Amino acid sequence: MKSLISVFDKRDVDELAKNLEKLGIEIIATEGTAKKISEGGVIVKKTSEITGFSHWLDGRIKTIHPEIHKLILRGEIEILVVNLIPPSVDIDVGGIAMIKSGIKNFRNVTVVVNPERYGILVEELRRGGVSQRTKMEFALEACEYVVSYESEILRRIRKEYETENRIEAR
Repeated sequence: MKSLISVFDKRDVDELAKNLEKLGIEIIATEGTAKKISEGGVIVKKTSEITGFSHWLDGRIKTIHPEIHKLILRGEIEILVVNLIPPSVDIDVGGIAMIKSGIKNFRNVTVVVNPERYGILVEELRRGGVSQRTKMEFALEACEYVVSYESEILRRIRKEYETENRIEAR
């Protein structure tokens, strides 16, 4: 079993990784997340080992790559843990794309966007696997997360547009 972890909010990710490793789950992670996980002594494979490059555009693009999405869409990545860069910092493109790929294949991929759910994930894995019900609940939460994220971007662009139009109208 393989997992892919790419998180901006690194809260409890090292503990999650330790638990996944104990369960024999291979961990793949983006550069910054891999660094945090490996500091805890957990063996982690970097996404760059799959894609052949570490990042583009000063680290802003790491996971928009056919190999990453192929693994998710085929269900070869069975656990996808992603949370996004806040829109106030930057707009996360790769993370959104991975979440959407995971949601598309939610019957085979457990998509976790909320660090508060790590315990549920680990407990179900210890019992033999994540239930379809939990996969659906997590997919619904991921959908709501994406909608909320995109809505925040819309609000920011709309506000900027209205501000610029007020300035031009003077």
